[in-house]
Amino acid sequence: MVLITHEELIVPTDMIARVISKGSLFSVGLSPVCTYADPGFPGNLGIVTQNISDKYIELPIGEPIAKVDFARLRKSVDHPYQGQHGYKTEIWPIKYHLQKTYAEVSSDPRVESEKAEAYKLLPQATANLLHHMEKRQRLIDVAIIAAVFINAALLCVISTKILDTTTGIIGNLIASAIVGMIVLVSKWRS
Repeated sequence: MVLITHEELIVPTDMIARVISKGSLFSVGLSPVCTYADPGFPGNLGIVTQNISDKYIELPIGEPIAKVDFARLRKSVDHPYQGQHGYKTEIWPIKYHLQKTYAEVSSDPRVESEKAEAYKLLPQATANLLHHMEKRQRLIDVAIIAAVFINAALLCVISTKILDTTTGIIGNLIASAIVGMIVLVSKWRS
C-alpha cells in the first residue's frame, strides 16, 4: 500500500530529500520502504509500506508516518524533477507489467511449488509449525482410513449374514464420509 503525506513538499534544486518512515509504524507491523525525493520535486510524498502484522491497521489523518532528511548538493542539478506525480495527476506510476502470477513463473527451474514459495515468506517458526501440523493431519487421515477398513473387516469376520455385513459396511462408509465432510467444512471455515 502507498501512504500519501498530508503535507506537500517542494525540494529545492540544490537538495535531495531522503524519506524515512517513523519507527512507530514498524512497531505496529507496517514495514516501510525508505525512498527519496529528487531535486525539484513538488507535491505529496508516497511512502510504500506493507502490513506484516496479523492485524488491521488504521492510520488516522495527521498521524506522523515519515521523517525527511535533507542533504544539500554542491550545486543545483541541471535537470530537476519534471515527471508527473501520480497523486496529483491520478496516474500513480505502478509498473504492473513487472508483477507476475505463479502460473507465469512456475516453469522457471528456480521456482519451487506454490506452497514452497509461500512457506519462504513465513517466519521459520511459523513454517515449522505448519509443516508439523500438516504431518499430523496426514497421520490422522491415514488413521481414519485404516479405522474404516478395520471396522469393515471386523464386520465381515463377526457377521455370518452377508446382508448384515454389507449393510454394516455401507453404514460405516456413510458415517465416515459424514465425519470427513464435517472435518473438511471446519477446515475451510478456519
